[in-house]
Amino acid sequence: MAKALPFVVFVVSAIALSFVGAADINLLIGVGILVMTAGSLAVKDRKEYWDIVFEYMGSKTAMTAALLWLIVGVYGGVLNAGHIADGLTWLAYHLQMNGSQYTVVAFLFSGLFAISTGSGFGTISAMSLTLFPAGVAIGASPALLGGAILSGAALGDSISPVSDTAVIAAATQSYSGHTETAELGGTIRHRLPYVAFALMLSLAVFWLLGILSETHDVHTVSQTSGVGAEGLTMLIPTILIIVLSLCRVNIYVSLLTGILLAVGIGLGMHLFEFGQLLSVDGGRVDGCVVRGIGGMAGVAILLMVVVALSGLVIQGGSMDVVIRWLGERYVRSDRSAEVTIYLMVVLAGILIAAVNTIANICIAPFVNTVGLQSHLHPYRRSTLLATGICTFPFILPYGGCVLLLQNGIAASGAGVLLESTDVFFTAVFPWSLFIVMLLVSITGFGKKKDEETDTTDL
Repeated sequence: MAKALPFVVFVVSAIALSFVGAADINLLIGVGILVMTAGSLAVKDRKEYWDIVFEYMGSKTAMTAALLWLIVGVYGGVLNAGHIADGLTWLAYHLQMNGSQYTVVAFLFSGLFAISTGSGFGTISAMSLTLFPAGVAIGASPALLGGAILSGAALGDSISPVSDTAVIAAATQSYSGHTETAELGGTIRHRLPYVAFALMLSLAVFWLLGILSETHDVHTVSQTSGVGAEGLTMLIPTILIIVLSLCRVNIYVSLLTGILLAVGIGLGMHLFEFGQLLSVDGGRVDGCVVRGIGGMAGVAILLMVVVALSGLVIQGGSMDVVIRWLGERYVRSDRSAEVTIYLMVVLAGILIAAVNTIANICIAPFVNTVGLQSHLHPYRRSTLLATGICTFPFILPYGGCVLLLQNGIAASGAGVLLESTDVFFTAVFPWSLFIVMLLVSITGFGKKKDEETDTTDL
């Protein structure tokens, strides 16, 4: 049990830091390394302890996710340099919508942006500065508009092939009998119908609430940037990546193809100069490629640390104790296993709401172990993990997403202030996804058994 202590201390620390709004990635890496090092003092066989640490830290699970994140960081940086957010704002300007229509479109635009970049935080930052002030100007409810932006971020995070949520959900769920993990494209195909149903439900609710809450009828949207429709061309690489992923093309090849296409479009349409991608000035290297890698390096290292800590839990026998307890109390059938897994994921998201990536990383090993013992297919486990982690972290007042939205709105010049509790119920998509997936796990709809099939790497 001593080997499990570092992981327990880390999770408790992450929860505590989340509640006080201090769940910084670098700080959590430091906490993880500190508890990992201190934990070696409490065991007799320190060589075995560190062998476990390095075995799991350099495992295929950790390395797969880390490499994908670094590539995704570059991709997201190129898209942002290509003014994709400005392109979406331009489209809103020319569609000339009223407040209720704009709320629905803001949800879809935010979702498109999140699917394109794979970044929920990036979506909230960009949309709160661009779409939010324009929506308020035409009479959209500020609370509903904020909920639409959060909903779009949750939508993209749950289904985008380049989101850290999708990467973790696939890379941490293994097949029984061998070390292969779930294929990214396959996991997205599996959860697409559930996410699509939640999307349709959310659109209907947003439309109704938008009509009921519209404050006045001003049919003009202020265009905020000199970049127009050209910015929308940055959606083309994302569409290509999604199509390639769904067609079982290797995800690294898909991302590289998307990056090269985005660079070609950006340079060809003069959306950015090559120096914005990569530049060297006085010995200092800069550019969106470098910044994209740097932005993902922290979370990649954090994943390696948490995987190593979870390895100590597994090899120390504590995981077996927890799973045995869950099995005796709750996991009495495949259906109860799904409900248990889903509620575990949701609870992790509630407790570590500052950054849902951290909650995802922490709970993923338990989801994998419970799922393997219950013979649930990795796709099914990945779906429960990716959808559950994209619910409450996007609506809780102390969560990082809501706090980031508030900061963006304050800096946007929209002239309104949004309380952190105002969007708790107006973030419709996370609620829709939570209800849909809870019903799916309870009923066992679409359940897939873990079979020795479909394990080809994409």
